[in-house]
Amino acid sequence: MSRSNARSRQLRRRPSRVVPAIIVAVVLLVLGVLTAIAAIARLVTGTWDSRVTGPARGVANLSWGSTAVITTGVILAVLGLVLLICGLKLGAFRTVELAAPAGGDVDETDYVISTRGLARLAAAQADTVDGVDRVSASASGRRVRVGVTTDSEQADEIRGRVQSGVTERFAAAGVSPAPKVSTTVRTKGI
Repeated sequence: MSRSNARSRQLRRRPSRVVPAIIVAVVLLVLGVLTAIAAIARLVTGTWDSRVTGPARGVANLSWGSTAVITTGVILAVLGLVLLICGLKLGAFRTVELAAPAGGDVDETDYVISTRGLARLAAAQADTVDGVDRVSASASGRRVRVGVTTDSEQADEIRGRVQSGVTERFAAAGVSPAPKVSTTVRTKGI
């Protein structure tokens, strides 16, 4: 991906945190549905249902200083604070910046690769190493993990060749900053 309009949004976006919003929305939806059901039952029968009046009487008998009210308030406040922090905290970057190609207008164009693309690049490079049978790779903004399966008994040598090959490929592609590459080699039984 690239961006050539200097006024457009940055390409290195962070994902939004929708889980806290979904939790709050579901809680509010459930409370709204239960309130609507109780109100409709009140309109139809003319009296409040015992499932509404029972808890209402129990809550009406409590004072503000009672242990149950204070405990419930503290639990709700902590839960609200946790959800607020989760909602405000930005997610991890999903892209990694690439160096601009030589000869281009460097000041106006940004280039990025997704972490998924970075993992695919690492897997493709690791697959070219002799002795590698299967490859899996995962990446975050700062780290790439490459898993290799081989029939060879020279696991340490293959690990070194895979790790150096992937690191060199990232340098050639202009990945900046270069992520840390960790390689694990599993030897299949011969």
